[in-house]
Amino acid sequence: MRNGQVNLFCKTMAVLVMAFLLAPLVVIILASFTPTQVVTFPPKGFSLDWYVNAFKPSNHFVSGLIDSLKVGITATLVDIVLGVTGAICVTRFDFPAKRALLGFFTSPMYVPSVTFAFVLLQIYSQIGGISGFFRVLIGHLVIIMPYIVRNTVSILHTFDWTLEDAAASLGASPIKVATKVTLPLIRPGIVAGAVLAFLYSFDEVALTSLLSTPRFVTLPIRLMNYIELTFDPTLAAVSTLLIVASLAIIILMDKTIGLDMFLK
Repeated sequence: MRNGQVNLFCKTMAVLVMAFLLAPLVVIILASFTPTQVVTFPPKGFSLDWYVNAFKPSNHFVSGLIDSLKVGITATLVDIVLGVTGAICVTRFDFPAKRALLGFFTSPMYVPSVTFAFVLLQIYSQIGGISGFFRVLIGHLVIIMPYIVRNTVSILHTFDWTLEDAAASLGASPIKVATKVTLPLIRPGIVAGAVLAFLYSFDEVALTSLLSTPRFVTLPIRLMNYIELTFDPTLAAVSTLLIVASLAIIILMDKTIGLDMFLK
């Protein structure tokens, strides 16, 4: 009986926590369909006008989305190459500065991104002539690297390195060993790290707001600038679209590598 009461209490608390976390999302989604100029909940009717308004060129949300995708995808792909290579080096080989190098790779997680932004601003001001895309890209390359390195290292700790030796003894070249043995087996860690890195890059505001230029502004900065002058359900509509996109990514990850592996 006592165990049953504990289980009931745990389930009740779990439901309450989930409701607490999901309630703001439900309010945003329902408010995005309101026909009034002011965000109201519950909505006084049904309208898709704010979704149409979100795609108007005058609001620049689409261009901001394109800029965010360009930076996020490029930074993630580059850091996959650098981060996976670094993760393999610090787990495959033993050398004196191994732990220090791993700490260096993951250090951006413990330093505020605005710190990197101020340093990069000093460098950009001395160099000059750097486009907005590369200004933001370099900053994102630094701050998302730890997510790829940490997730790859976590799965490499349980990797059986004798498989590489076995493949090499059978005549496989180093490139074939990497592409046919190592990378396929550590793919869940790489994918999980890449998704986290991309999402962090897509949502990053502090660093991007300092490094962006008038010609290159990501979607979070567009939304922040929009809310300073206007507060209407358009923001709720954009937020709803981002929620749906995030849900689609979660479903895709569950189908490809499984959420249990991602959480590990």
